[in-house]
Amino acid sequence: MKRSLLSIAILLFTCMAAWAQAPQGFNYQGVARNTTGVPMTFTPLKLKLSIHEGIPMGTVKYQETHNVTTNAFGLYNVVVGSGTVTSGVFNMACCGTNNMFMQVEIDETGTGLSYVDMGSTQLMSVP
Repeated sequence: MKRSLLSIAILLFTCMAAWAQAPQGFNYQGVARNTTGVPMTFTPLKLKLSIHEGIPMGTVKYQETHNVTTNAFGLYNVVVGSGTVTSGVFNMACCGTNNMFMQVEIDETGTGLSYVDMGSTQLMSVP
């Protein structure tokens, strides 16, 4: 009896582990620089990250904002998919067969009113 209870418990634990989901987000980091190229150290910033479909400035499928503070090297780190959502659904934006591009905008005032476009990059899958 004890042996069959132990076997059932192990089977249940194995099944529960198999249902684990991958995290809904991905890491992104960048270096904030001023207009002369000097890193902006220990600076609070507001980031706006947009995922576009098809082309770099295509239809916005998902958009979020983050409040960050750079470190001693001007570096900031965020998890895309965990910010304050302004439009779209993250799971829906990163799926499909079309090319997807992420646009990064920075507001160095931190107000969310003066974003500067820092460019776009294509999102690529990794093994």
